Amino acid sequence: MKMSNEKPKQPRLKGFAKFAGTLIDSVKDTQKFKDIIMGLRTRVLFSNEENNWAALISISHDKITVEGIKKGPKFDIKKVGLKLRAWAWWEFKNLEYMMNASTWSTLKWIKKMGGRKTRGASQIAIIGQILRLARSS
Repeated sequence: MKMSNEKPKQPRLKGFAKFAGTLIDSVKDTQKFKDIIMGLRTRVLFSNEENNWAALISISHDKITVEGIKKGPKFDIKKVGLKLRAWAWWEFKNLEYMMNASTWSTLKWIKKMGGRKTRGASQIAIIGQILRLARSS
């Protein structure tokens, strides 16, 4: 058996997971990004209704990872979120809808929390800060 110093290959991201991973990779080395995630722990599941892939974004030990989750025909974000032990989840209509969420009022977020498609607005906001940072770069 050969020993190698190569890193294990990460699975290739697709769909929304690829988009989120690309945005996060573009700001990973900035000081502002490091300040945002310092000391945080969270797991947030994002699902775009227009796409066949969801993204599980995890922050732990000052590192962030993005995993792609294949969506089947009976995809239920609440069941999948609980199974993956996500602290929060959000299923949104399209990308534009998600990127404009930073302008929403607290009342609108509370209304969203009443449905099955959103849980953990404070955790979603943390990931939103990172995506907004990437968008402004």
